[in-house]
Amino acid sequence: MARWRVIDTEANDGAYNMAVDQVLAQGVAKSSVLRFYDWDPPAVSCGYGQRSEREVDSSVCSALGIDIVRRPTGGRAVLHWEELTYSVVCDPRDLNAGGGEGVEGAHRTIAECLAVGLRLFGAAVEVERARRPIERSQGPRATSPCFSSTARWELKCQGRKLVGSAQRRFRDGLLQHGSILLGPAHERLPELMRIGDDRREQWTAMLKESSIDLGECITRRVSRDELVACLIMGFEERLGLETRRDELHADEVGRTTEFAGGQSPVASQEVGA
Repeated sequence: MARWRVIDTEANDGAYNMAVDQVLAQGVAKSSVLRFYDWDPPAVSCGYGQRSEREVDSSVCSALGIDIVRRPTGGRAVLHWEELTYSVVCDPRDLNAGGGEGVEGAHRTIAECLAVGLRLFGAAVEVERARRPIERSQGPRATSPCFSSTARWELKCQGRKLVGSAQRRFRDGLLQHGSILLGPAHERLPELMRIGDDRREQWTAMLKESSIDLGECITRRVSRDELVACLIMGFEERLGLETRRDELHADEVGRTTEFAGGQSPVASQEVGA
């Protein structure tokens, strides 16, 4: 039976959070990891294929105390505020029992693990199975926000997107991380982007219509510790594995500090928003 490390690094700034994911991905041959973390201060993350200076208004973010960071995965802009973030680092073969070794298969299997955990927590979630049409670039304008639509194998509740995820393949494994919305603060993303007032209103309406936070999905207060425990049980149950609570090792902390200064992405495959 496989035994995964479970690491909860709690709240850190965006550069540190992304660096930890990259460092853990480099060490995937040693062990598979399920990680949870928060963002302090809040941050806008852009996919590695985006140009943040073109899409995000750094002066507005600075005035509000919001970081701007580049993710090691692809996808669109996300405002990390009032959320729990998860990440999975593993050899794709570790997901084989769930039928998830391929890119989409892994995305689906991880979504099913999250769904089991969220249902244990009391949220009536479902996995999106329809394919979303590929969006084409519209010139220099910013792309639409991640939570304005639900991609295949992402999670929704009451027909609206609750969890957004992105995946990246490394030489020896995969990294998938994603946002589980705990509150409505992500709806403020449009005010941080380089878009006109008319488009800002459109984006805000799209986010309100297309996304939902966990506080709207259950009838009690959201307990972070309880949620993390349920998500861990979801992975254990869905994949038939054991977990052990752990912390970052000294060498991982050291490499994270180096990575936090900036790391150029390498070629990868990804699925996500």
